[in-house]
Amino acid sequence: MGAEYRIDIHTAAGVKLAEVTDFLALSYTRQVNAPGLLTFLLPGDHKIVSQLEDKAQVIVYRRNPAMGLPAWTADFWGLFRAQRRSYTDRDLIEIRCPGILTMLSWRIVAWPAGRGDRSTFLNVRAETIAKTLVNYNAGPGATVTNGRVRDGVIAGLAVQADASGGKSMSIDCAWSNLLETLQKVAATGGGDFDLVKTGAQEWEFRWYSGQRGTDRTLTQLFALERGNMAEPEYIYDRLEERTVAIVGGQGGGAGRTVVVRTGPGYLATNDIETFVDASNSATTEALNASGDSRLEETRAKQEFKFKVLQTPASYYGVHYFLGDLVKARYRNINVTQKIVAVTISLDKDGAEKIDVEMETQWAGGPD
Repeated sequence: MGAEYRIDIHTAAGVKLAEVTDFLALSYTRQVNAPGLLTFLLPGDHKIVSQLEDKAQVIVYRRNPAMGLPAWTADFWGLFRAQRRSYTDRDLIEIRCPGILTMLSWRIVAWPAGRGDRSTFLNVRAETIAKTLVNYNAGPGATVTNGRVRDGVIAGLAVQADASGGKSMSIDCAWSNLLETLQKVAATGGGDFDLVKTGAQEWEFRWYSGQRGTDRTLTQLFALERGNMAEPEYIYDRLEERTVAIVGGQGGGAGRTVVVRTGPGYLATNDIETFVDASNSATTEALNASGDSRLEETRAKQEFKFKVLQTPASYYGVHYFLGDLVKARYRNINVTQKIVAVTISLDKDGAEKIDVEMETQWAGGPD
């Protein structure tokens, strides 16, 4: 028996309606710090179609005893938001469900500019920033009484207790989309985030210091000789590298505030400047953050790409998971990779295809 998939359909309130296994096609992508998307195809007269409602909860389960995954395991949680009906030789309906993180894209940071610890954060831990933003824009604190421009509480959304994880950072984010702001915080803050289903219509916002998954660099190696890697390609590019940011703040001429930041690749022999215009920033912390962000964007690029092959000793959902850190080796290249996306699809015969996207973690270049 090979891979099997099941789609559980619930009402928006979380009441289970059906288990669907007779879908005609299935494809979904899971991503770190992003909603991802599920698409599946049903006959137009399928009995579940008439029961689907906006924001119906949809959960994908998978199992594969031959590869070490014997029990049904939930792998995607989404909300029904779109459909497409068509007819050629038969009536069809395509269902599209973004992942539950999409709920955070329904809100903006609806606080006036400069509001401390609401729209402006100075030298605050990334986890604290993320959880504060969610609490006061989508969670229990998102009320006019607390000072938000309108009530924005999403029913059932809670925020995990703050552990002050991640790096200290500064950010101004008034009126920005909440999900996009959280993605920026995670990109430089040293962590990941997610919404986790905890009840019928209950979700908890969680922060994961370091990464969403587990550090498996000592146990999970991808290499040609292991049969779980194909078509490796390694790129190390310093053409656009900058290692020193000169940041201009408020003021003019000789009175303009200026700070200088150096990046991780800076050496006396690798001194390459860039200018950052941050005239809207009023504090040293904000200027520092602008410089650090530019240096992160312009650091040397290291990318190790390869096709991930599924084997009994290296199978997604058994030996590694979304957000995990793993090792990858090719000749003298030996780097840490983060699993940032997984796309699964079934062809017309039910054959499983798993595409794994990895992001190379900075290691200073080839050995």
